[in-house]
Amino acid sequence: MDWTYDAIIGFSNGMLKGVELKNNKFKYINLLDASLTLNNLSVYDESKIIISSKRKMLLFDLKNKKMSKKYIIRESGNIIGVFKKNNVLIAGVNNGMVVVKPIKQSKIVSEKLSAGSHLSCIREVLTLDKFATGGNENPLKIWDLETGKVEFTAKSPKPDMLQLKLPCYVSDIQFFNNNKAVVSHRHGVVDLHDPLSSQRRPVASCKAENTGFVSLRTMPDYSDYEVIVGTTKGNIFHYDFRGKFTLPVKTFRGSTGSVKSVSCINYLDQMHVMSISLDCHVRLHNFSSGKLTMQDYIVGKPVALLIKP
Repeated sequence: MDWTYDAIIGFSNGMLKGVELKNNKFKYINLLDASLTLNNLSVYDESKIIISSKRKMLLFDLKNKKMSKKYIIRESGNIIGVFKKNNVLIAGVNNGMVVVKPIKQSKIVSEKLSAGSHLSCIREVLTLDKFATGGNENPLKIWDLETGKVEFTAKSPKPDMLQLKLPCYVSDIQFFNNNKAVVSHRHGVVDLHDPLSSQRRPVASCKAENTGFVSLRTMPDYSDYEVIVGTTKGNIFHYDFRGKFTLPVKTFRGSTGSVKSVSCINYLDQMHVMSISLDCHVRLHNFSSGKLTMQDYIVGKPVALLIKP
């Protein structure tokens, strides 16, 4: 396996750095110099990752530290997310289109799908041939990859006590092992949906006052009810949907900028929360205690974080 790093950080200027956790320090390995506008990172296989840059999807070889292949989409917009599923690359574009690029011959019906305007997020379903989309006033939709049709559409939230419409702005989507979907919103709400039930509104919700959620991570190997969310004000909250209250179980503090990406990683035989934020720092918090294990200033604006598969 060519993936020898604990994590990979992508920067807005296209720079890539491998990160190794050793002796309570972050050790960095330069993988790619600043050369493009980086939007997103995802795993391709054990030796390659996918870099999205405006209208391009680039395969980066970790062993040789160079680009190995390039795919271009012809849409009037920028890619907001891309992932590999079976033998296709699936890219969401902020103009509302989902582009399906076959890597090899496949049975995909459509090469383009319209997912609605103001698209901001696209994610794969972990164990099924499905994916999910969402955006600004564009609720969660779960799609069947083979048929290209929507199987589940989340219903708008109930109006407030004054019968005023509540906002819907999907910022991130994740899935548990039981295929329940978790959706974070820019207005500080994280919802749990069960696509297998007849209920299209959330089966559980948690809220935060005076902040918005920008990043989200489930812990599928740990719990089917707990999530980590990063906020616009630098906090990282741990929520448990089994609780009677909507308040976070714990808060991971230390950041002063919007948390662009958050994930869980095993370090010293303990679960930790790793995050990057717009104050140009990478941080590691102990999941059990919530305490900051280590942090480091990184030159550049980090926008994407990949944890070793």
